[in-house]
Amino acid sequence: MVWHVGLIYTAYGFSYIIYMTFFTKYLITEGSYTQAAAGRLFMIMGWFSLLCGLIWGWVSDLIGRKGALIIVYLIHTVAFTLFALWPSPAGLILSAILFGLSAWSIPAIMAATCGDLLGPRLAPAGLGFITLFFGIGQAIGPAWRVHWQM
Repeated sequence: MVWHVGLIYTAYGFSYIIYMTFFTKYLITEGSYTQAAAGRLFMIMGWFSLLCGLIWGWVSDLIGRKGALIIVYLIHTVAFTLFALWPSPAGLILSAILFGLSAWSIPAIMAATCGDLLGPRLAPAGLGFITLFFGIGQAIGPAWRVHWQM
């Protein structure tokens, strides 16, 4: 089961890092934003993300880890889709807000999942193990995006 959770965490590392790495670059090169305007939208995303780990941790306690992960991944899907298919200011702002509201929820849910699966004694080792998967996703994401852009 821990391997399964690790593979799910790989998807988060892969997708979030592409969004975060190329967010402002895309706004400037394709969206005709100035650096300052792109930075402000990035900051708005950051402000919305401040409490997402706590909020989604609570939600996952309430409805379960699997249900919370499904909801968060759906929110990310909508945020990424808006960013790609509705590149107007309204679509980009909505994308940034949605991503911000859920951005750092997955690490919190994954930590809680490791505790549920492995208990308090082995949870840190489990979290360390699945974080390797997350890191692999992070390493592959930007390279994959640049490769497929060409």
